[in-house]
Amino acid sequence: MKTIYYIAKNELRQLFYSPIAWILLVIFFVQTGFAFSEVFSMMLRYRQLGFGLSGVTNQVFMDSWSGIYPSIQGYLFLYIPLLTMGIMNRDKTAGTDKLLLSSPISETQVVCGKFLSMVIYGLVMMSCLIIQILVCTVVIDHIDIGPVLSGFLGLYLLLLAYAAIGIFMSSLTRYQIIAAVGSIATLSAMNYMTTVGQGIPVVREITYWLGIAGRADTFIMGMICSEDVIYFLAVIALFLTLTVIRTKSESARKGKGKLFLSYSAAVLAFCLIGFCSVQPHLKKYWDTTKMK
Repeated sequence: MKTIYYIAKNELRQLFYSPIAWILLVIFFVQTGFAFSEVFSMMLRYRQLGFGLSGVTNQVFMDSWSGIYPSIQGYLFLYIPLLTMGIMNRDKTAGTDKLLLSSPISETQVVCGKFLSMVIYGLVMMSCLIIQILVCTVVIDHIDIGPVLSGFLGLYLLLLAYAAIGIFMSSLTRYQIIAAVGSIATLSAMNYMTTVGQGIPVVREITYWLGIAGRADTFIMGMICSEDVIYFLAVIALFLTLTVIRTKSESARKGKGKLFLSYSAAVLAFCLIGFCSVQPHLKKYWDTTKMK
């Protein structure tokens, strides 16, 4: 664990030495702060016009038109590929990847350490939301804190899933731009997946579960479903496993046949977990709203 922490610490140091991490933080904070101030300005105008306010928690955080969470969910996938595009290929470009893997450090530790750095950076990114939540607990009477926290959890899991996908794409190429474009293309495909084969019952069930679009919506509305939690964890585990397989294949120079079998086994395990998680008798729900 100390090795993973050391790798994460070193990765964060390199990340914050570059301007991209600071620029994205500033843009994300400004964009989120603008959305927060806009919804409060709208409610203030309503009050000045003599209208009463109801469901303020929903309007501020969950509403599809004015809510902060749906707004963040819409543009979050644009940030993560820019952060992860150099996380694995940076060592390849600098020529330190062989030195790193020749040391008494396993490929799994390297990948987990780099993912841990994104876990920590993700918390830093989402800290602006934590500040907004704390402000709202003071200024909103009888705030429904349950869906506010569950929505935060959903967005954070979504961010981590994006990060795992970005790490894998970064391991496939030495070029950061290609890794970023590949990550955006993969995320776009996973978002589009829910619309594929909707007229065919069997295909619809498969593509809907594979799609990542709307996975955080249930959290945002205050419902934590075991299927969605398992989906996010499975996506994270799948792409980190694929990254480990890719890294090991480069160091051991495995043949394409063995590499394909390893990839297929990981994807098959992912599909098996998905099949089990969608079974009705295995699903669990937790309604975090006050009014249930």
